Amino acid sequence: MTRAQLKQRIRVLGGHLFNGMADQDPFGLDLLLIEMANQIARSTDCLVGRRYLDTVADEDEYCAPDIYKIRGIYFLEGSDYNRVRQVNWSARIFDSQRNNTTASVPDVVAVYGMNRIRFKPAPDSVITSGVMLEGFMQPGDIWQYNSSGTIDTSVPTEDHECPLPNVAHDCLVYGVLMTRSVQMRDQAGIQLYSMEYQRRLGDVEAYAATYHTRAV
Repeated sequence: MTRAQLKQRIRVLGGHLFNGMADQDPFGLDLLLIEMANQIARSTDCLVGRRYLDTVADEDEYCAPDIYKIRGIYFLEGSDYNRVRQVNWSARIFDSQRNNTTASVPDVVAVYGMNRIRFKPAPDSVITSGVMLEGFMQPGDIWQYNSSGTIDTSVPTEDHECPLPNVAHDCLVYGVLMTRSVQMRDQAGIQLYSMEYQRRLGDVEAYAATYHTRAV
């Protein structure tokens, strides 16, 4: 479903939560939709994808946007992305590279925390989309990208397809309704929508496990 279709379904099922005087924020529903989509992805590991980063000359540290569990790090060499050897930040091979300054292609890369990476040696030039990261991710604020890894401006934001698998779309709808019920202190809504959300969240987790996308 597109963002507009999801919002329409949410308003149909929970009209009393969004169509009254209390709903004065024109961006409130969008914010709830984005945050709940991110939460479902992080809870279930149902979304695997890639993001691109531009390199900066002499800069060795980067952060992976939206990817919270990195599984592959690639560096652009010519027209091809080649995997960079990933090592533990405390490994001896990484220590041996700490004082190296720059190179056209890094030798190793280490992951700090969940999505912070550090190349050694640091790239010595600016390369547009020079780094490709793959792993478990959340949708983030932008739902649809073009082939170059930037926002797809050819399609209105409201028509961007939800990047979560189809099985998660109903879960997203009820997750937003549950959160809105909590905000509005609607006890009946909290009970009803929480039950529907949790049941559908289990379906999403089962999908992730069945198709081997669930992280260990």
